[in-house]
Amino acid sequence: MPFVFNDDIDAQWNRAKPEWSYMVNGASLAMPYLEPYLIRTMKKALPKLKDPALIQEVKDYIGQEAQHYQQHRKFNDLIKSKGYQELNALEEQMLKEYSALEKHQSLRFNLAYAAGFESMALAVGHWLIKHRESLFGGSDPHVASLILWHFVEEIEHKCAAYDAYQAAYGSYWHRVYGTFFAALHVMKFSRRGYIIMMKKDGGWRKIGQRLNIIKYNLCFLFGTAPKLLHSLLPWHHPSDIKDPQWSVDWIHAHKNNSENLAYLDTNNLINPIV
Repeated sequence: MPFVFNDDIDAQWNRAKPEWSYMVNGASLAMPYLEPYLIRTMKKALPKLKDPALIQEVKDYIGQEAQHYQQHRKFNDLIKSKGYQELNALEEQMLKEYSALEKHQSLRFNLAYAAGFESMALAVGHWLIKHRESLFGGSDPHVASLILWHFVEEIEHKCAAYDAYQAAYGSYWHRVYGTFFAALHVMKFSRRGYIIMMKKDGGWRKIGQRLNIIKYNLCFLFGTAPKLLHSLLPWHHPSDIKDPQWSVDWIHAHKNNSENLAYLDTNNLINPIV
């Protein structure tokens, strides 16, 4: 994707919803540490896979995740350059914790984490697309395009980590544990990130902004919970969840090599391309 992040991008890239901007920024901060960890985990799982189609799917997944974290790093570096150097300590902590998971946990745990995170990402992708006009309407097109692109691809590769885990191990309770652990782990880092930024800008001390951040968190939790809980059923498979039509349309537009996808019209998000 030909993303361009201009130097004038602001941390409050959605002026109408600054607290939502901070939440997204906090989640973005985790991607350059989370996704390389997922990539390394899936690479280690490859020798355990026998199905050529699944092996190729995992390789495609690795390629997409590599693009995700590189684009997020560019965006994160721009945000940090606006005076949020306190985020460096959080980034160091993320690097330390993901390194520790690799070093001290089994491949089964790390693969369950990957499958669990992807279950969360699938739920988040559906929620973001369903509410895209409310969450991204009128916002900076560069940021909105980055986030929606990322989660279209999360929906596209929704089966890869799950199928790899099932083929390599298949333990139901380990997968359940991995899902809870991954969801809480990523949300912990995201929350720390947006609190640091809001404190820096003075918003964390304002009652209105604190209430708004609670509101967005509740919307996020209630909006994603049904599909995340579905993923915990013993008979669940990600293919059971139908892709949103908007993400399907996005992929069709991408096949036509439309550069407009890197700069969506945030005043008209009904269709990916107008």
